[in-house]
Amino acid sequence: MKIPHLDPAYAKQRRQQWPRAFQVSLMFLAVIWVLFLLAQILPLTQFGTKPRTIEGLLGLFTMPFIHSGWPHLIDNSLPMFLAMVALFGNYPVVAKRIVFFSIVLTGALVWLFGREVNHIGSSGLFYALLSYLFVSGFLKKDIQSIGISIAIAFMYGSLIWGIFPGKEGISWESHMFGFLTGVFLAYNTKDIDRPVLKNWRLDENLEQYYED
Repeated sequence: MKIPHLDPAYAKQRRQQWPRAFQVSLMFLAVIWVLFLLAQILPLTQFGTKPRTIEGLLGLFTMPFIHSGWPHLIDNSLPMFLAMVALFGNYPVVAKRIVFFSIVLTGALVWLFGREVNHIGSSGLFYALLSYLFVSGFLKKDIQSIGISIAIAFMYGSLIWGIFPGKEGISWESHMFGFLTGVFLAYNTKDIDRPVLKNWRLDENLEQYYED
């Protein structure tokens, strides 16, 4: 019986990506926290995405880095960190591109179609990364990524309701457009960062599977 597994050389290369993934994710989170602290003395919260206004165009890039208060910041920090680690750990070739386009496309859609309020927070980016990771795991037929996708669904599956209008003061538009952006990017990068697989038989060559 043949079962596909990661090629040992590729698996080793992938494991080496995780320390860098943690570093990049920590740095990204550090930027968010530093800007939040600066916002306590500077009027940074005004630089969100303000739909269909010229000044709101800046928010296409700044929205994920601005938060309204400690609860908002803390609620977004851990999910964002985990999503970033999973992205850079599994898909290092395309990760930076995914983060950039997740920010810009989500912001652009909010600017075009969102309510006329100041949209801030990294949850839109998180929804984009979440849906990207979940859909990519299946499109790339990557066993490890599918496992991460299932874990994400188990941990944050209830967040799917965040893409619908609901609680006052929540930018459900950024959630919805972030989710759609992640699906779009997953489909358009399905042939990038595909795992290198080999077929192993259960009854032979097992020592190669455990090769370090």
